[in-house]
Amino acid sequence: RLLRSNYALRSQMAQSVIKTVIARYRSLKSNGHEWTLVRFKKPEYDLVWNRDYSIVQGLFSVNTLEGRIKVPFEPKGMEQYFDGSWTFGTAKLVYKHNKFFLHIP
Repeated sequence: RLLRSNYALRSQMAQSVIKTVIARYRSLKSNGHEWTLVRFKKPEYDLVWNRDYSIVQGLFSVNTLEGRIKVPFEPKGMEQYFDGSWTFGTAKLVYKHNKFFLHIP
């Protein structure tokens, strides 16, 4: 609750923050850097498929601080990935060069 109230996060976002921090520390520990402080220099947001984001009928739906928004989506050149035969994992929303990029594995 403290995380949600201090940063005005929705519950799913707060869960994602905790999971991201835990994953970062586990990665450091497994690479032999157990006592290194994790720093997040650029804003990023992990989005879980069908919880935080989805793509339905040409609309990209994403969970935001202000609630869910739906944005028109054009899969030009990527139609094969959206024909129903592919599954999507946790995507990462990254802010770089004054633009937002969504990396979907």
